Amino acid sequence: MGVKREKKALGYSVQEVKGDNLTLAKSVDISSSLAGKVAGVQLVGSPSSTFDNADILIRGVTGLGPQAPIFVVDGTITSQSAVLMDNVENVSVLKGPAATALYGQRAANGAVVITTKKGTRKKTQSVELNLGATIENLALIPPYQNQYAGGYSSSYTNKNALGAGYLDDQGFYIFKYRAGVHPASWASFDGHRMLEYGADESWGPKIDGSLYRPYYSWYPGDEFGKLSPLTAQPNNVKDFFRTGVNLNNTVAFNSGGEAHNFRISYGNQTRSLIIENAKRQQHQLAINGSFDIGKYITISSDMVYTTRNTTGKPSEGYRLDGLNVTQNFNQWFQRQLDIDRMRSYRQPDGSLNSWNIGDPNATGNLAVYGKPQYWDNPWFVLKENYATERQNRMMGNVGMNIKINSHLNLQSYVRMNQYATESDQRVASGGLNIDGYNILQNQYTEMNYETNLMYKNKFGKFSVDGLIGANSRKNYYSQLYQETVGGLSSPNYFDISASIGRPNISRSYQKKIVNSIYGKASVGWKDMIYLEGTLRNDWSSALPKESNSYLYPSLSSSFIFTELLKTSWLTFGKIRASYASVGSDLDPHNLDIAINNGSFYGANPSATIGNQFRGGGIRPALTKAYEAGIELRFFRRLGLDVTVYENNNTDQIIGVDVSSGSGFTTAQINAGNIVSRGIEISLNGTPIQSKNFTWEVSLNWARNRNEVKELAPGINSYLYATNRYDTRLEHRVGGEWGTYYGRMWRVDEKTGKTLIDQTGQPLYDINKPIGQVLPKWTGGMFNSFRYKGFDLTFSLDFQSGGLFYSETRNFNTGSGLSEETVGLNDKGFDWRDYPGSYSSATGNAGNGGIRIPGIFANGPLMNQENNRYISARAYWYTARQRDGRNVILDASYIKLREIRFGYNIPASFLAKTKVCKSANIGLIVQNAWLIWATTKKYGIDPSELEVFYREGGQLSATRQIGGNLRITF
Repeated sequence: MGVKREKKALGYSVQEVKGDNLTLAKSVDISSSLAGKVAGVQLVGSPSSTFDNADILIRGVTGLGPQAPIFVVDGTITSQSAVLMDNVENVSVLKGPAATALYGQRAANGAVVITTKKGTRKKTQSVELNLGATIENLALIPPYQNQYAGGYSSSYTNKNALGAGYLDDQGFYIFKYRAGVHPASWASFDGHRMLEYGADESWGPKIDGSLYRPYYSWYPGDEFGKLSPLTAQPNNVKDFFRTGVNLNNTVAFNSGGEAHNFRISYGNQTRSLIIENAKRQQHQLAINGSFDIGKYITISSDMVYTTRNTTGKPSEGYRLDGLNVTQNFNQWFQRQLDIDRMRSYRQPDGSLNSWNIGDPNATGNLAVYGKPQYWDNPWFVLKENYATERQNRMMGNVGMNIKINSHLNLQSYVRMNQYATESDQRVASGGLNIDGYNILQNQYTEMNYETNLMYKNKFGKFSVDGLIGANSRKNYYSQLYQETVGGLSSPNYFDISASIGRPNISRSYQKKIVNSIYGKASVGWKDMIYLEGTLRNDWSSALPKESNSYLYPSLSSSFIFTELLKTSWLTFGKIRASYASVGSDLDPHNLDIAINNGSFYGANPSATIGNQFRGGGIRPALTKAYEAGIELRFFRRLGLDVTVYENNNTDQIIGVDVSSGSGFTTAQINAGNIVSRGIEISLNGTPIQSKNFTWEVSLNWARNRNEVKELAPGINSYLYATNRYDTRLEHRVGGEWGTYYGRMWRVDEKTGKTLIDQTGQPLYDINKPIGQVLPKWTGGMFNSFRYKGFDLTFSLDFQSGGLFYSETRNFNTGSGLSEETVGLNDKGFDWRDYPGSYSSATGNAGNGGIRIPGIFANGPLMNQENNRYISARAYWYTARQRDGRNVILDASYIKLREIRFGYNIPASFLAKTKVCKSANIGLIVQNAWLIWATTKKYGIDPSELEVFYREGGQLSATRQIGGNLRITF
């Protein structure tokens, strides 16, 4: 907003990061670049192997759901994807409502304020070149077992489970020729060993070189009918991924004079991921400058234009359409499959093949048994079932400053944030899913018209700094979605006009206006005591007319006590305190009962009433925040900043369950009080500084707690999310925000032993508390070492506690893929062998299976030790899913985020070129090393979750290694 303040005068917490420290490894994501560098910032999703930006939370949550901070570039609120990283001068993270009062209700959850580099007002020119090239490779995958092939044999009690002769002692599935079902030429196949190809699990026979019929031997060709040895493929998943390449280059031109300055920057990113056909091309052009018109008027402009084209962005999460191939490998796969062989996913006649075919015992018709059961060939998915996206974004401002006199300025800006996106998804013909095509087109425009009158003066020992201003914000969003129905009229004709049925078309839009007036006044005394107050009033079109106005103030103060206390060791000391109140409103068009388009009845259209009752009497939600802190500086070298805070978040706008007899499922009301409390500690300084060696370090640590004080009358729990197996993420009154509840094995109260039913499975209870989803504390460390011409910089971030639900962990073990699922039972035998039939008197007839320690809860052996062995799959898939602690995992981690080792080319050498002013060449590493995580042994990186509370099919983590060259001319 054009407001600059001395940090010593601030009565609230603000933490700054220099631009060079954000881009030391050429990161293109500002959120992940902040990880560990700012106290109180939690990384809640940092996907290293896709194109998405990470998400962050500042000081935990402030309501019934997590809310991201706003990103402000030179005063304009925009998306973090619009930031040209090499053009960042510094970033200030405003954490509390007191720090963000002038940005309005959108900044209630914090603000990441980005200041870009500007040209100089000197008669000089310079050119900056910043070149980066990295290669990207797989960094973490689950540890797979390589002893057993695909199938279900380890789920059976004995080899006759499918009928006599269909399974052998090793667990192979046997082909049995039937004259009325199979061609006569297949008679010689009788007795051939097969696998249960339709199984997408690896509970099959031991991989020991035995001859068998692989899936491809059932397709016409030279290998039809041939037996092959069953061999392990330990690197089949690794071999699927390629080496990605990332080129990230910028060039900037700076110039200026006594009455003007400007800077032009161009950035280009070309990135190919480790998944084939996944690539992005991005161009960014940034122009900023200012020009004096006489002595009193200065016009300025900051603009960034971004255009990008993306192809084959990887699908994430748990999907039923087979588009997430990483989910396929980690959750539903067969371990004996040769990935390179699968590259030829089309037969000579153009038809598709798949490893996941049907059962040749059931039919001799290739059109039937050759159809995939659950999964297409992964190469087919990547190369033909992909999405594309094209986006153009323009953001920036044009402003004018009128210097009325030496104390009074009038500033006026027009700010714009606008984008247009077109994305599509194609599903190719001939695969498991019906072929189809969809296209999504949307555009967004935000315009802000802002005027501020600013005053700054000194009266003896007093200083005064103030402003009054007004802003009008207009938001518009439009979306058009079209989707084919019933397939495509011609194979692979990807167009809406190819829809066999009437295509689905939906149109949505949003309009919103928020008008605001605001003011700020700051008074200082002897550069020692400061008192500041702000006041803002918003009028929102999204709220009822009678209550669309909400006023929120802030008050802060600071006392620099070292102005009175002069010591040689304490060179700076300040205490500060603040209070702020921030209101918030709704998204557009959420005030009245929704009316939606319904299905067609013949040629007649229909409409449906929304499921939420909205009475229109909603008030703005309110946050009241209290903060206190102390800043200390020792020997001008070391700094300490400690902050404590409390936020009271009341009148949340929520939907509560109502009787279905009302015609609705929920009702919109104001309710709730979520209280968050925390402490933040930041330690920074230069412990060593000499002629040849310098060490700079910063250490950040934060702890946040969120308590649900109240919800609505008669409501003691708010359901935030559900997962499988009765797993619920809830906010319960009197408890912490975001507690996981789920299943637990039932135990005997007297003995503490697990209670077992007569089938050998554990009994379980539901609705048992498991733990909190948010971390106990977060933190990070940043180090920079310089020795003569060499520099080494690296950052770490870490988190203690927090929980997330893991579908990868669930099915990686449940489907027999994990190395954990291979082992010996307590009798010393392979637990994947058949356990045999069971009787209470003699136990199991076989030697395989797993016995769960515990006592029988009922039956003839009630209260006696369990003696029943269940199949390996019955344990890993069924029994373990009866206890949520097996799938709700600890999110703690320590990560070495980025490294740069550089060398400054000597000035004496550069002088010979007569054009180079400075140059530095360096080795860079991004997402360098997951040093420790409790889930690392499962192949899961908790710092890269899809969302903060779960992962349904996490993409594999990657590491980038490469070089960086910085030159100034």
